[in-house]
Amino acid sequence: MMSPLLLQLFAFMLCTFAAGLLLGWVIWRFEGSSKKALNSLSSEVDFWRSNLEQSRIELANERTALAALREEKTNLKKRLASLEG
Repeated sequence: MMSPLLLQLFAFMLCTFAAGLLLGWVIWRFEGSSKKALNSLSSEVDFWRSNLEQSRIELANERTALAALREEKTNLKKRLASLEG
């Protein structure tokens, strides 16, 4: 028959083992989800950076087209004025 001191020691060791398993699982679980969240955030930032770069390219193209249209408008106004006068 085991003495009460040995039973208490065994119970404390069992509780410590269970608490260690639980703590290890919690750390493993949250570390995995934080890596997924970090990867998700990283891919989202990359998406928005590429979207911003594409928008800048489109803006430059639109400005070029606008400048060409303004120049054409000026030329057409000059031609109209020369035809009227």
